[in-house]
Amino acid sequence: MTNRAARNLDTRRRILLIAAGTVALVGPIAVGIFGVLPGRGQTHAETTAPSFEAASVKPHQDTGRRNRTRSIEPGRITYLDTTLGEFIAMAYGVKRYQISGPDWIVNMSSSVTYDVVATAGKAVSVPEVKRMLGPLLSERFHLVFHRETRGLPVFALLVAKGGPKFKEPGDGGDPSIRPDGEGGLSFKNLSMDDLADWFTVLPSMGRPVIDRTALAGSFSFHANLFNLEKGTPPDELKRSMVSSDAGDTLRAALPEQLGLKLEAQKTPLEILVIDRAERVPTAN
Repeated sequence: MTNRAARNLDTRRRILLIAAGTVALVGPIAVGIFGVLPGRGQTHAETTAPSFEAASVKPHQDTGRRNRTRSIEPGRITYLDTTLGEFIAMAYGVKRYQISGPDWIVNMSSSVTYDVVATAGKAVSVPEVKRMLGPLLSERFHLVFHRETRGLPVFALLVAKGGPKFKEPGDGGDPSIRPDGEGGLSFKNLSMDDLADWFTVLPSMGRPVIDRTALAGSFSFHANLFNLEKGTPPDELKRSMVSSDAGDTLRAALPEQLGLKLEAQKTPLEILVIDRAERVPTAN
């Protein structure tokens, strides 16, 4: 994983913000952002990983110009204007909805963000760099958490009767979601897990979406999931995505357009529960 991995890692937060209606509606979606999941019942103190040789962790200073740099490569990470929840998700291999704690940590639109620039001093893999975040968060934020299993309401993403209606495999390029000029969206090189993650952050969905399609690989397809007319401007498309009835519209459109469906279920999920975290990190 090199420059392409870094580009992909930059993109999941942008697509989350797209769904929340906080940025423009063009941006790729990430894959592979989460690292190795520590064993069940482990806390940060029990998770061993080498330390960064040098690390700067500072509250982000709003200068009036947004700079959401996202770069992670062998031996180095540079993440600016990033919530603590996103760092925790990367470090401990969980989805954002698997983190329970104060709003300033778990809310992806939180104004409390941080700049982290750290180097390992040697070439280590990208997954290892993400694991190295755990001890850093523990040290600088005095982060303490535990894991527990909770039964949570979810939507299961399933294949509808008749099977999927998209056949085109991904071409190996960067995953992306963009307006298609026909009132819908063009999805490029998305896995079903990517698609489920994107559905999850639509404000009207109200619960996590978990991929249970058993469809492997990545796919490219077009879909008008929000019932819009051809030529709908991107701003109107964005408003439709975050409207109160967007989830209902999407669930109705999925079987006909993509041969998929969302089924309400309750399932046990492992949750990382924040017991303690300091808002102001320890000085560098």
